[in-house]
Amino acid sequence: MSQPFTCPHCGSHDYSIVLTGCDVAGATLQEDFAWDPERGEYSSGGTAILSSESVENEAGRAVCQECEKDVSEAVAAYEEQQGSGCA
Repeated sequence: MSQPFTCPHCGSHDYSIVLTGCDVAGATLQEDFAWDPERGEYSSGGTAILSSESVENEAGRAVCQECEKDVSEAVAAYEEQQGSGCA
């Protein structure tokens, strides 16, 4: 069993991949809305791509969900280690 990724800054195991400059074809998107009683209106956490035929992007980076620091190099090293069968 493989070990989870660990953020080198805070120790969290959760991260997001942020892609910029995307061209998405044949996509199914989801946007969730939640009622904010203090503001008296709905708010959205953003749109998520549920599936797509293709995604092309200009750049991307990995961001820790806990401390919000760039962990792109650490995630790349983790993925390379996982691909080699070493944990």
